[in-house]
Amino acid sequence: MMQYELHLYEDDLPRLEQHAETCLPAEAVSLLFGVISRNIVLVNRVELMGNESKTSLTTFSVNPEREYQLLIEAEKRGDSLVGIFHSHPAPPEPSKTDLRNMHLNPVVWLISSKLTGTWITKAYILEEENAIEIPIKYRNSIDSDL
Repeated sequence: MMQYELHLYEDDLPRLEQHAETCLPAEAVSLLFGVISRNIVLVNRVELMGNESKTSLTTFSVNPEREYQLLIEAEKRGDSLVGIFHSHPAPPEPSKTDLRNMHLNPVVWLISSKLTGTWITKAYILEEENAIEIPIKYRNSIDSDL
């Protein structure tokens, strides 16, 4: 079993958590685009998305046309969808719904929660039937790609 790592730019996580703060009490959602090299999931671009869910306090969905457009743009840059970020009213762990959706979208799932008063964000991948937490590493924006 290979240990994966999620690599974000230093300012990505504050942007995602600020987006989550702005969306409260609804769940926030963002798409992460980049490349996977061996065990490194390298995020090159974060797209903050609107939550299209009708029950947005406990679920999220994105506009499919916008997602398709972003996927096409990413492909032109040599990137693909490597992660999905969303916020939780509960602890930052995958819910049963998340686990089902992780099967449909086998990318890194980044989950944020402010249950304790400050944002806590954790990253997960699905291995077999289990969500496995993976480390989040930071690079500054002048770092070249690995």
